[in-house]
Amino acid sequence: MGEVNSKIEQIIDKLSKYNKVARVVIISTKGSAPRKANSQMFVTENHMFGSIGGGQLEYQITSICREHLATLKKFGREVRKFALGPSLGQCCGGSVNALIEYFHYSDIMEIRKLEQARNLIHELFTDKFPYEGNQSLSLDEKKFFQEKVIDTKTNLFIWGAGHTGREIISSTKSLPLTRYWIDIARERFPNIIDDDVNAIWTKDPTRLIKNFPDGGIHLILTHSHALDLAIIQSLLKDNRFYKLGLIGSKTKKVRFRTQLVKAGFSLNDIEQIICPIGLPEITGDEPFRIALSVAGQLSNWTL
Repeated sequence: MGEVNSKIEQIIDKLSKYNKVARVVIISTKGSAPRKANSQMFVTENHMFGSIGGGQLEYQITSICREHLATLKKFGREVRKFALGPSLGQCCGGSVNALIEYFHYSDIMEIRKLEQARNLIHELFTDKFPYEGNQSLSLDEKKFFQEKVIDTKTNLFIWGAGHTGREIISSTKSLPLTRYWIDIARERFPNIIDDDVNAIWTKDPTRLIKNFPDGGIHLILTHSHALDLAIIQSLLKDNRFYKLGLIGSKTKKVRFRTQLVKAGFSLNDIEQIICPIGLPEITGDEPFRIALSVAGQLSNWTL
């Protein structure tokens, strides 16, 4: 897994920029609903971040939030239930319970006390500030909501900065990933690289593997089959990855299998290699289509 992203940090960030913010969390659903429990969005007086499902549900909640924010002086909380039927202009047929918490910049010192928290308790029908813990002071489960506030991103290692590597970087920006991009020289990368991409270049990329964290997704797509093979051999020896993908055809995988068997790797080791990579439903050999296919597969792997 990769970098930690705290919901508390998100609240602090929004307050620092906008002074007042409403955080909306789906605490439960019944029947068909557009988003599952724990989905969240932030609403300020002029902006929205995230989504709890769009449509009239989101429109109405946004209106509720902004009306409350207009006169907000200190922390507040409310719980609203929405039936997702004709009265709301939606056809899902289910219902959602939404927790709305309103934060004012004057609350920021209290929020900072929760920066190291991993679990929060929200006492639903009070204006009591959220607090860290695994058990509510209320014994009635209907009166509190317990929430994990740490989201862990998966580490993605893209080996190769060619056309397809660049398209994968572009297509994965919104996924819950900490992205590393590796190649043999700086000039192989574009001039401008997104701030959230960790670009690394070295003449011998295989030397990096022992220093990388456990549990990452590795996609091998360098300019050289020999380098692809060397990286795969190093990753298989290290054997600390979550997924290992290799760009190419089934024929390429057969050739690599032969070479890996000669190098002493077992068939169980070799079968861990996913080749071709990407969703089979998305066809085409253009880099952007391959990237869309890979992004879809990565989305499934990081749910």
